[in-house]
Amino acid sequence: MKELNLTKTVAELVKEYPEVKEIMADLGFKDITSPIAMKFMGKVMTIPKGAAIKGIPMERIIAAFEEKGYQITGIPNHGSHSRFRLR
Repeated sequence: MKELNLTKTVAELVKEYPEVKEIMADLGFKDITSPIAMKFMGKVMTIPKGAAIKGIPMERIIAAFEEKGYQITGIPNHGSHSRFRLR
């Protein structure tokens, strides 16, 4: 099983698992397909930060990655990012 650590930057995750880019684009993170955005924002942006900016529920993101065979780690335990707090 592949481990997706949500404390890593998007650039780190894409380098480790290139298919992360496609999964994220399908979830609504269209900017990830831009090489310029990846070069600059990907180095500082994490999935939870991007989710907060885009208004995409973390529960939806986690479910999508789990469906693709990822084990999710580094889940923030507060606010709207908590996996255990459903909207």
